[in-house]
Amino acid sequence: MGAVNSGARDAGELDTNTDFDQVRKDIMKVMDSPEWDDGSYAPVLIRLAWHSAGTYSSADGTGGSNGATMRHTLEANDPDNAGLGIPRKLLEAVKEKHPGLSYADLWVLAAYCAIQHTAGPEIDFRGGRRDAAPQKAIAPGRLPNPERGVEEGCMEVDSEGRIKGWEKSAEHIREVFGRMGFGDREMVALICGGHVYGRCHNEHSGYAGAWVENSTRFSNEYAADMFGDRWILVTHDTKMPDGGEVPEEVRPSPGKRQYIDLSKYEGEEEGAKATRKAPDCQEHPAGRYVCESDWVNVREEPDTGSPIIGRFVKDQEINLVAVKVFGTAIRGRSERGGWISIIASGGKVLFERRGDIDTQMMKGSFRPMANVPIFERTQACGGGKGKMPAKDFAVSLVEMGTDEGDKGAVFGKIDNGWALLYSPSRGLLAEKIVEGYNDKPLKAIKGQSGHQMMLITDMVMLWDPAFSKVLQEYADDEQVLRTDFADAFKRLTELGCPWSTDFFRAGAGGGCPVFGCKA
Repeated sequence: MGAVNSGARDAGELDTNTDFDQVRKDIMKVMDSPEWDDGSYAPVLIRLAWHSAGTYSSADGTGGSNGATMRHTLEANDPDNAGLGIPRKLLEAVKEKHPGLSYADLWVLAAYCAIQHTAGPEIDFRGGRRDAAPQKAIAPGRLPNPERGVEEGCMEVDSEGRIKGWEKSAEHIREVFGRMGFGDREMVALICGGHVYGRCHNEHSGYAGAWVENSTRFSNEYAADMFGDRWILVTHDTKMPDGGEVPEEVRPSPGKRQYIDLSKYEGEEEGAKATRKAPDCQEHPAGRYVCESDWVNVREEPDTGSPIIGRFVKDQEINLVAVKVFGTAIRGRSERGGWISIIASGGKVLFERRGDIDTQMMKGSFRPMANVPIFERTQACGGGKGKMPAKDFAVSLVEMGTDEGDKGAVFGKIDNGWALLYSPSRGLLAEKIVEGYNDKPLKAIKGQSGHQMMLITDMVMLWDPAFSKVLQEYADDEQVLRTDFADAFKRLTELGCPWSTDFFRAGAGGGCPVFGCKA
């Protein structure tokens, strides 16, 4: 996107030299990490921009993304911004590389990158936001409160499971978004598209869990699950219908209330589970496969109870060095580590074979997972002539060979011979390092038991007739949500910016209350 006007330091002059293409690249370098929830910082970067922009008031033009006032103590300490110091700190490395870039532009651009990176809509970015001084920070109270409107401590629900007083919660949502100038459709789009990402944390908000099963990929799952699943109101001490405790992953802190997905808690009924006879593994040999599903979990081991360590997404191509039958499911060992289901237990095809192992695609860097023996040729026998050091190494060529006479072994060419990367008898000895996927060794992703939750203000989307009508559209058609969310999020993050039409409605004089300039 080249050089575009960007914000400088507090009340400084606009910098015209920021290379936003390079900024995007630098943001992407810090986007994914096994150290953070679900393996990605994308959701919390989206939340940072959302909360920065969500303070805007169309009545006087205060708040909004133009100013990045969450840097200052008053706004940073808003309870609704708890935990957002993490993404602000994460982006400091990018800010240091681009000192002329404003925090206000950085936070918004990071969110746009995060949305696109997670298969969401591409939103056109415009730079030019400035950073404002501490006196422009917004006091707590402008962001949505998940339990506003319902009586404190009340657990009374009607025959449809709606908590008493939910109508006032709907009024609260309209007050918050109406203050920014949004109508019902934009409200639902922003909540529906925003809450498909990330999860709540007890230590930050007092609420716990993710809204959807795959919280690092854009989808209409939030809307679809709202209609398709059953939801139950819980507190920290609620006993579930079977007498059990609320699952830890979705158990709110004492004094907090939220809904959890009863369908996920009780699991599928046996009668609803499809069965199929497992085909011969020879029907699905090792080779190059493409993902046919929206997303597929990658597990540490082939057992479905094994920890989830990553995900592959639709149209992504991988090499499977081994394919095995487990009961009625067929699972493959990825060249970059972990196991995926090619055909699920219920018979659904998740990956299609496109050919033999792509040795050209296999070239690159590898990470040892065990002792990696070295051989003179691509015919392994015994321990070889040595082993690779316990550090990453590069291979310039990949060829298929044998190990103790058995076919299916994979070798990588190194300076002094051939490193055995995989063999049917020894397993995967080194995993391919793929940029943006396993730059660091993959770890079990936290909170992946499959339980889901909704806040009271989320459930209002289902209960309020006007909100529900829009929600149903999004549940029926993801493309409609994609378009509406992109438009609404762009507008949200440009509220109060000089080029925004909303900017000119700020104050009778048409000026900017943040910087005192005139339109």
